[in-house]
Amino acid sequence: MDPILVFCLPAIGDFIRCHSAIRVIAEKFPGHPIDLITSPVAAPLARLMPHVRTAWVLEKGYLQLGLGKRIQLARRLREQNYRACYLLSSSTKAALVPWLACIRERIGYPRELQFGLINRLPAGWLKSLMAFGPRKTRLFEQVCAIAMMGEKPVDGMRLPPPQMVISPEELSAWRVRHGIDAARPVLALYTSEFSNFRSWPAERFISVAADHARRGWSVWIVGGPREREAAAQIRAALPEAVDFTSTPQITDAMCQIAASTVFLGVDGGIAHAAAALGGRCVLIFGSNRSYETGPVNDQVRYVEPPISTPSWIEDTRDVSEERVLQALADAVAQTRPQGV
Repeated sequence: MDPILVFCLPAIGDFIRCHSAIRVIAEKFPGHPIDLITSPVAAPLARLMPHVRTAWVLEKGYLQLGLGKRIQLARRLREQNYRACYLLSSSTKAALVPWLACIRERIGYPRELQFGLINRLPAGWLKSLMAFGPRKTRLFEQVCAIAMMGEKPVDGMRLPPPQMVISPEELSAWRVRHGIDAARPVLALYTSEFSNFRSWPAERFISVAADHARRGWSVWIVGGPREREAAAQIRAALPEAVDFTSTPQITDAMCQIAASTVFLGVDGGIAHAAAALGGRCVLIFGSNRSYETGPVNDQVRYVEPPISTPSWIEDTRDVSEERVLQALADAVAQTRPQGV
């Protein structure tokens, strides 16, 4: 069967949300291989996504025009005989690649007036083009709309949430390599930068971590370069905490999250990964942000400022430590999802 290509978004959180559209496409075209195009940072996650055969990487040209890189990639894609390309990114730069690759159907919204580069438009494309100001739909709904060719979901239909899967064998091998005791409970922390308005005050993260450490839990700090300063601050107060922020491979970070008992994090790409992996998640969000930008997976518990807090206050200072501890206890008490 002819394969299908999906041009995904580059940032980790946005890329993971694109998997909702991939699940829609896989259901519409069972048996057709599905390949992706994304950025170097997101591409390693593709192998954890059901229905995805492979990921093409657009090197150093994803956010810039990078015409030479796009031409090179298009030449390689031309050999694959793709029947269609779904453009989940609405940029002209993205539309250039399948056009140069001579893919017959190039599906997407022409929000940059890239008519011709895109030659199949979802229903309602004109209304979408004329919509000014903030969009009323969440990103995962937008990408699913492209996959569904603009058709509205029937009453009662639930759009599929993103999903990533790590096999029990891979997770067991990771634990063995790092000497992890599978019987000891683990609290995984994702802080972002403490200076970021999306984060939570450092002293509250430290207090929650210390509370769990006193009760015999391991505390792991996950993330990347942006979280290293925060990790150092937590470890200065709690030396037994494990700093995983220097992990070289993002798929190792996924193993860290999947091996934890519960994940506590803030708004960011790693939070979307934790949710898609299916484990217990408690996420701290600013006012009214969880609906717009948060993961849509059922097992996620949100802790947000009180409803009386003005919606334009986006930081998390009004989220109390007591509410977070209770949310963590409730999450741990719930039945662990199957397959995790």
